[in-house]
Amino acid sequence: MTKLDRRRFLRLSALSAGSLLLAACGGSPASTPTSSPSSSPSSSPSASPAGSPTAAATVSANVTPQAVSTPVQNIGQATPESYTGKYNEAPMLAELVKAGKLPPVEQRLPKHPYVVPHKWVQQGKYGGKLMMACTDQGDWATGHLIQESMYGHSPLRWLRDGLQIGPGLVEAWEANEDQTVWTFHLREGLRWSDGEPYTTADILFWWEDEVLNPEHPEAVPFELVSATGNPAKLKAIDDVTLQITFDAPAPLLPGLMACWVKRGIGPRWMDPKHYLKQFHPKYNPKVGKNWVDTFNAKADFATNPECPTMTGWRLKEYKRGQYTIWERNPYYWCIDRWGNQLPYIDTIQHNNVQDAEVLKLKFTQGAVDYVHGGFVPINVDDIATFKQAQPRSKLQIELWDSGSGTASVFFFNYDYIDPEVRQLIRNPKFRQALSYAYNRSNVQKLVYLQTGEITTGTTSPKSIEFVFNDQGKKVYEQWRDSYATYDPEKAKQMLDELGVKDVNGDGWRELPNGGKLLITLDYPASEPQSSEHVRKNELLAKDWQAIGLNARSNPQPPTGYDDRWNAGKILSKTAWEVSDGPNSLVNPTWLIPLETSRWAPLHGQGYILKSTDPQKIQQQKNRDPWKRQPPHVLPEPGDPIDRLYKAYDKARRETDPIKQHKLVWDIVKIHVEDGPFFMGCVANYPRIVLYKEGLMNVPKREDLALHGFVNTWIHPTPAVYDPEAYYWDNPQEHM
Repeated sequence: MTKLDRRRFLRLSALSAGSLLLAACGGSPASTPTSSPSSSPSSSPSASPAGSPTAAATVSANVTPQAVSTPVQNIGQATPESYTGKYNEAPMLAELVKAGKLPPVEQRLPKHPYVVPHKWVQQGKYGGKLMMACTDQGDWATGHLIQESMYGHSPLRWLRDGLQIGPGLVEAWEANEDQTVWTFHLREGLRWSDGEPYTTADILFWWEDEVLNPEHPEAVPFELVSATGNPAKLKAIDDVTLQITFDAPAPLLPGLMACWVKRGIGPRWMDPKHYLKQFHPKYNPKVGKNWVDTFNAKADFATNPECPTMTGWRLKEYKRGQYTIWERNPYYWCIDRWGNQLPYIDTIQHNNVQDAEVLKLKFTQGAVDYVHGGFVPINVDDIATFKQAQPRSKLQIELWDSGSGTASVFFFNYDYIDPEVRQLIRNPKFRQALSYAYNRSNVQKLVYLQTGEITTGTTSPKSIEFVFNDQGKKVYEQWRDSYATYDPEKAKQMLDELGVKDVNGDGWRELPNGGKLLITLDYPASEPQSSEHVRKNELLAKDWQAIGLNARSNPQPPTGYDDRWNAGKILSKTAWEVSDGPNSLVNPTWLIPLETSRWAPLHGQGYILKSTDPQKIQQQKNRDPWKRQPPHVLPEPGDPIDRLYKAYDKARRETDPIKQHKLVWDIVKIHVEDGPFFMGCVANYPRIVLYKEGLMNVPKREDLALHGFVNTWIHPTPAVYDPEAYYWDNPQEHM
């Protein structure tokens, strides 16, 4: 997982707003038969045949079936069931009820609580404390990484490793026939952690008083931007009914509403109006002109214990850069199928250990109860150390699938400022030659310990387009295998044919014009590089040196790094990975240059301006693209990026999920024929999950529909597996 701070996320969202009405899960609710809202939030509609006519539909269940031609086996997902019995609660809450300090549990839960549907969940025990830890030289992780463990703010939820969409705060939803108007029904009786009602007013407060307020930096999230680049219109029909209207079909909305965790890692989507209005000038003129920083600080429930939340645990104590302590939310709106209000565990403490090696030492000493490998710098080469320490640490080792399509990745800046080097980079034969020269099996052996599968580099192999039928599997395999063969002789021959030869006898190949060619494996010097990336870069540089290319690792000054990348002044990036899903359109920025941080930044900026400020493009059309403000490029008609844009524009409007999948295959074909635009090494390597003996309801790999899907933030892990259901078999030992 790549760390992404909130302001950076919102900035990217704002830049992409005109272009990123991206995608929902492969199966749109509108492809299910029309049904009436159920009296139970846990009733389950049956799947319709693939390709059924698009029609208005209502979905009101814990599972929204995908419209797929070959059903995916229902592994790890219980059949949702109604609960009509008596509710149970934690003893500490029962004592507060008895003392008159808290309403009865029946009054704290909504009319239809969310029933956690996972097969592996057993009835648990209340009590105990869970110790977690991370490492971050700043302060981002201390308050925020735990948010990726809590799905409580999400309107809708990914289920079965992203193969399905289920309700969350939203109990049911429907769309009109052309899917321009969506209606979402909140659960009746939801309450914030302070007991105040949660209603559509909290969504409109965020929308009208933050997003649409020019003084506030909260950006329009891409799920609320239409295919034409215009913001949606939000309307509260009543306290529990929200209507969202677009000026073009928006079939991809539900999946985007399940992405991230909302009001945490992703866009907020709501804020507690009853609490925050005191810090907003519309409601309190005394706050003054410089109100935004104070407002945002007060709205951050990961650092401000006073701020109400909808998550299973609420912040109790925050020590900047050191730790956070979270306590049970007495109004959490989820239960298990025995009627037990969650969470089971009383408190969580999340410590920040500045040094990564000290953090690993704490793991081996047993000072931590639960470790999610997507949050901390541990890799498969640490497994032996953790196994050796088990008698002392009491930590069990579980390996969930990462879902990565690349592992540690390399990609050129397609818009590099030097015209001679850029011309070479944009020649697919050059990139293909370098891919053939890459000994990925060596990286798989030495870095990933023979795990995963060798790959040219793709988006996640778990994306719905690649798993829903045999044709999708073949499309993935063709992409995965396209240039993954290790053939250095073929690579040298291709470079010779391109005129990339050693013409001056210094042992290194030059540019076709005889100029110096240096391939730098660039990364920001400010970011501590995990051993995974460092060792991969060393091996990759040696592979390219072996065919006569002068390649070396190259730390970049941290100041202005993003600006230099966006201006085409940095040659490559080497310390990321690609894992986006649960389908390739939810966040297609690796497939399509829609923003500036990936492989074609000036094209991404051009795409943004085309949607948001076309006049700026017209004013600067005769200037050197690299001297424009901001630097931007538009694709040439018929070139690969132009074809990617056209295919994407069709896909984001397509209401038939099967046709959507086929349009993604068309996009993949361009990546195969004109790529690779990014180079991976190993797909779907495992991620380590460590949990203390006696911590129950942590799923095993075989429990999960696709054996886990850890790496991408938009499928928030472990939030999707409901850690609120974790419990201690002996809570008294963990007080």
